[in-house]
Amino acid sequence: VCSAVSCGPPGGYTGLPGLGGIYYYQYGGAYSGFGGADGEKAQQLDQRFHQLKVPVARAAMAAGGCLLAVSCLLISVGVLRLPWGFPAWLLLECVLDTAIAVGIVPAVYYFFHFLLGVYNSSVCKEREQLYQSKGYQGFRCSLHGAEIAAGLSGCVAAMAYLLSAALAVRGYRTIHKLKQKPVQL
Repeated sequence: VCSAVSCGPPGGYTGLPGLGGIYYYQYGGAYSGFGGADGEKAQQLDQRFHQLKVPVARAAMAAGGCLLAVSCLLISVGVLRLPWGFPAWLLLECVLDTAIAVGIVPAVYYFFHFLLGVYNSSVCKEREQLYQSKGYQGFRCSLHGAEIAAGLSGCVAAMAYLLSAALAVRGYRTIHKLKQKPVQL
């Protein structure tokens, strides 16, 4: 979700004058600072900036979807009590959880590395200067909250998968002990 917010809509600058009519004067459109060539330039820069961010946002959303599918699969396997009949499944789950946790670390690094490259691009710098020249402050070339939250969520997910791997090993040991000793009535 956080990576989807990072990508945002493709849109581009749409000033209140573009809405026409009463909105132009009632809501300050006549004084928006953008008109004509500046408005078109802002819209072009916004669209180019969006295109720079799309690949990493799509990759993050795809990775998040895959992790969700794997987690749902592991939960359904546990609900069906497959580990009780086939304890080796828990060792496979441990290996899978560990591999995912280790894989998340370079994925989070790549996410931030790519975003910082986008924010250091000439398109972003030019866009930031254009908006600052008109008094707009929300268009800085730096990471924003949703992107930071995506990175923190990745770190929390890595820790959760490591914890899940440890619990899978613990479950394997418990099931192995219970199967070796018959229950005394």
